[in-house]
Amino acid sequence: MSLVNHLAHLLLSGNNDQRLLGGFLGDFVKGLQTGARPPAIEQGIRLHRAIDAYTDQHPSVTACRLALPNDLRRVSGIVTDIAFDHFLAKTFTHYHPQSLQQFDQLAFERLLKPEYFGFFPEQALLTCQRMRNFKSLLRTQDEDFIDRSLIHIGRRLRGGEQFFNSETLPRITSALPFIEASFPEFFACLQGFVDNWITNHDLTTRAVTTDAELKG
Repeated sequence: MSLVNHLAHLLLSGNNDQRLLGGFLGDFVKGLQTGARPPAIEQGIRLHRAIDAYTDQHPSVTACRLALPNDLRRVSGIVTDIAFDHFLAKTFTHYHPQSLQQFDQLAFERLLKPEYFGFFPEQALLTCQRMRNFKSLLRTQDEDFIDRSLIHIGRRLRGGEQFFNSETLPRITSALPFIEASFPEFFACLQGFVDNWITNHDLTTRAVTTDAELKG
């Protein structure tokens, strides 16, 4: 999981505001977490990394990536990340008591508290503000979200237009029913992993994600 699946990371961060911030910052902050930020923020960063690693290793995700055409396997992780966030958005109330519209509004109120601004790298703060202004989480449920996101990434990613263009998008779309059918079981496993991880990793632990952490 990566920059293209903010919704899942924010939902899985739970009700701790600082851990939510860490979950958002996970794609922007590199290296060991050594106490420069409050413990709950660092816990959120480490949880973000653990979620990414767990997702990459999960058999259902591997099967989803293999459902894509051979010549697109190189970008299969991007496709599954975007697709999973879209399917999460479409069924959001199955996983959270708030509506997606409520979550979109409240998540950014929690993230963009003035007292948190100093913990954001500059690019992360700009991204967060832009996502709030454009209601990016809410738009994840749009029917054209997957195509729109892939085209956007294709323009940003070096060499990306060879993978995401008018010829490849229909071929990617043909794999989406399989990915959608796989999503509920995978996400239930991921939720269980996150619950165990939070229980087993308290706020005093300051280290990069290890193999032991990946096991929850």
